[in-house]
Amino acid sequence: MQETEIRPSYIYGPVVSWRSGTSLGIDPIGPVSTCSFNCSYCQLGKIQNITRERKIYVPTADVISDLDAAYQQKAFEINELDIITFAGSGEPTLAANFGEIAFEIKKWLEAKDLNIPLSVLTNATTLDDKNVISALNYFDLISLKLDAVDEISLKSINQAENSLSIEEIKAGIKNLKSISGSNLQLQIMFLPKFAKDEAYLLKMAETIIELGIRKIQINTPNRAKPKSGSEYWLETRGNHYTEASKAEVDESKREYIELPVISKEDAFFIEEFLQSQVRDKIGELAVINVYRK
Repeated sequence: MQETEIRPSYIYGPVVSWRSGTSLGIDPIGPVSTCSFNCSYCQLGKIQNITRERKIYVPTADVISDLDAAYQQKAFEINELDIITFAGSGEPTLAANFGEIAFEIKKWLEAKDLNIPLSVLTNATTLDDKNVISALNYFDLISLKLDAVDEISLKSINQAENSLSIEEIKAGIKNLKSISGSNLQLQIMFLPKFAKDEAYLLKMAETIIELGIRKIQINTPNRAKPKSGSEYWLETRGNHYTEASKAEVDESKREYIELPVISKEDAFFIEEFLQSQVRDKIGELAVINVYRK
């Protein structure tokens, strides 16, 4: 008898997020990690498919089927969810149907008389596409990755797909803000090499002023990176680290690299530095700091 291959679920978690509470993960990309970035700190390991191509990677019906199955099997307590987050195996907006998936999840929630906000974690590299902008209307919170302030840091930190530029990314963010500005936040990963560079911090402050987004996250690599050169570890998808998620991985077969992180003192110095630079230009920042409980 031929064995039927069991595909991975496109629903994961829930995990406890220091940013937004208990979060259920949606992965619209699937088993091959796919992104327009190959970030030096990525918890997925080396991205397998570095691309800007938008297409359907996962059928919408499969995502909703997995969501309903997880709900029926009580894999999560729906009344305990604070948010449902699109992230997963790469850049979620590369999925041409990520908006359709969001729409169908909202319908699924409405049928149960529930109103759980949807969020998306995006690297802001697809915001030149009107279809992406339209699809983002389904989301209550949009977190925009912004680690780079120039071409050097874009290549060093994010190792972006070759055709991307920091000016193009900023232009996309400005375009989105002009249409939907109230639910945007910047998600900034601070690495020690750059966090102690005042010229970099000054450019970051100038970029925040230029974009006019006053809600930011100060983050640092608090999840270990898979040590393998090319293997994608499905168990590490998502954006948050918990002991429970780590326990899913067979530690006898997995090796990690613990990445250098900024200290608590560094994080609060960065926060105050950015506040001091932007306060007179765009007002006080609303800051979510990784070290503030």
